[in-house]
Amino acid sequence: MKVYEQVARLLSGYAVDTVFGLLGDANMYVCSAFEAAGGRLVRTSHEAGAVSMADTYARMTGRWGVAAVTHGPGLTNALTPLVEAARFPSPILLITGDTPAEATHMQRLDIAALCASVGVTHERIHRPDTVRRDFARAVQRLKSTNAPVVLNVPLPVSLSDVDSPDTVSILSAAWTPSAPDTDEEALDAALGLAASASRPVVVAGRGVIESGAEASVLDLVEALDAGLFTSGLGLGLFTGHPRHLGIMGSIGHDEATQVLADSDCVIAVGASLNKYTSFGGELFEGKSLIQIDRDPVKLGWFVTPTCVVAGDARAVTALMADNIREGQLPEKKQWRQRCHEASAAMAQWTPPDDRTGTDTLDIRVATQHLDALLPPGCAIVSDVGRFIAGSWPYITKATPGKFTAMTGFGSIGLGLAGGIGAAVSDVSDVTVVLVGDGGFMMNVSELATAVRERLPMVIVVYNDGAYGAEYQKLVNEGFPAHHSYNEWPDIARTAAGMGCRALTIRKPEDFESVGEGITRLSGPLVLDIRLDPTHHLNF
Repeated sequence: MKVYEQVARLLSGYAVDTVFGLLGDANMYVCSAFEAAGGRLVRTSHEAGAVSMADTYARMTGRWGVAAVTHGPGLTNALTPLVEAARFPSPILLITGDTPAEATHMQRLDIAALCASVGVTHERIHRPDTVRRDFARAVQRLKSTNAPVVLNVPLPVSLSDVDSPDTVSILSAAWTPSAPDTDEEALDAALGLAASASRPVVVAGRGVIESGAEASVLDLVEALDAGLFTSGLGLGLFTGHPRHLGIMGSIGHDEATQVLADSDCVIAVGASLNKYTSFGGELFEGKSLIQIDRDPVKLGWFVTPTCVVAGDARAVTALMADNIREGQLPEKKQWRQRCHEASAAMAQWTPPDDRTGTDTLDIRVATQHLDALLPPGCAIVSDVGRFIAGSWPYITKATPGKFTAMTGFGSIGLGLAGGIGAAVSDVSDVTVVLVGDGGFMMNVSELATAVRERLPMVIVVYNDGAYGAEYQKLVNEGFPAHHSYNEWPDIARTAAGMGCRALTIRKPEDFESVGEGITRLSGPLVLDIRLDPTHHLNF
């Protein structure tokens, strides 16, 4: 048996059933052996796509994702999504390998140094007789950091013989990161602030989803008569709750803005409170701020809370809810009604400044039409760009654990491949991708992967023919906006040429045929939604 065969067996032994990859010298033997043994090899068009797919596969399933790329340019091509996964973070095992030990080898690269430069763990298969030990060390790194690990299987080692490979038993590929024990003094301080608040709100983030804390957070909300927000990555939580006020921060809903301004205490659960959620802390001025998170490093990372509680979101909020109920606080009927009215207004809201034109749509109107057609429980993956301000606040079909966004590194262009990884994970019958035209064209080649795999996807391209953030910054600095414009090939025709069904959406009635297309998906459907580049929504 060769080392590459043993690595493939170890993947299967850890219950890995899917690998995303683009073949080259360093990884083709491992990938071939894995597929020959019955594993699923998803062939990608670009190495960056392989890593983004493994990233969202991990986010959606709670298991680690696996990608495989070749040495040299294969690894450097994968660098941006690798940093995205590290910053998010997301547990990915990225298999690559050193070139033969030849100083003049064209693709030579110091893999360990490259990983160190971007803050990613590097592990190595050292010898044919240490494969199992070295592989297990990489897995333990994944478990302890919940972040990417690059596994270097040098090509000369990969092609070596293994004298007596170990028998591989089926091991778990999923885990739950441990949480610190809750400090009683910190909990008492948080309870004192929460109990004394007269106008409290709760903001729940991704940590609530990861710890399964939605019910306990709702118990706390009811005990406090609080309003209820989510962070951007908490989208999907609390749908239908009568005091749900949408996303907190720079892309918050108009109807909820004043409620947040008038609150006197914010309880953040599993939310990092980055600059988009908190406006750099401005939203919390004059308020008490309680921050609860499993990871102590995240406490106070972006803003300075009044008090912090390190611990599991479900356990901490359950304790707080029980203590608040035992205290029998007076009801906050007026505040509860205020939050209820704002939530109801959000459900009925339409843009008062609708910018729909003769052949372009207001992005908010377009998203509301789209949302009405999406099936409940669909998986949603978003790229980044100015389109999120006109889309995320108006999506109601997201569900906890099935919405994610490629926001870790702030790079456009990762959303399409990320959506493919989510579709392969099979957590939903339909996967929706939200992406701007620039991000879509950056990795349009991955449409071939979606078509080849016959993935039921709706790829929503918000097409304003411009780089949105750059548009606004240029205008603000007195430059002509046209510098940010870009002329693309017709997106719908491009998608159709790659084997997708594609529709161009210029006015509300164009959505009439979209619903039928979603109900009978047999592969990717691309929607080219035309927007006016001069209609800018800040975020």
